[in-house]
Amino acid sequence: MNNYSLIKSLTTTELIVKRIGFLHPTYELTDGQYNYGILRNEGTFKPRVFIETGEDSWLITGNGWRNTDIKNIEGETIGYTSTEFWSQKITFTANDGFTATFVKPSFWKSISVWQATDGSEILSIRARAFNTPVITFTAQFKQNRWILMLAFLALEIHLKRQMHAVAAAT
Repeated sequence: MNNYSLIKSLTTTELIVKRIGFLHPTYELTDGQYNYGILRNEGTFKPRVFIETGEDSWLITGNGWRNTDIKNIEGETIGYTSTEFWSQKITFTANDGFTATFVKPSFWKSISVWQATDGSEILSIRARAFNTPVITFTAQFKQNRWILMLAFLALEIHLKRQMHAVAAAT
């Protein structure tokens, strides 16, 4: 673990994504003063995502067509994401029973949201033209142990969708 701050010490509800590097970039979540973790892609033929925070480190690997497994650094599965066949909704399920759904509420807006099972908003990621996205979360979910995982998953989903859109446009 590096010297990342804990999310509990965050005083604002907005995190900025900072891109570091050009060919193989890493993405850092920051509030402008402190860093809360990084996301980096590893592997060429079998891609995986490595997430490192002040408390934990996770490895996200593909499992089938649209599902992923999330493991801690020791190799134990701590959760997974799944998507139904014709759906854009992505569901994160942790081993402790926590469940959240990633949805895009409107076709016309550049905001995607993680929602709890009761429909309340946990966090949102807003894409900005010619800039990195901004992640905003509600204050009531700040103490949730999965808040950083959801923020990094939202960033990874956003980056993959952006990559697919670029590939489709060429």
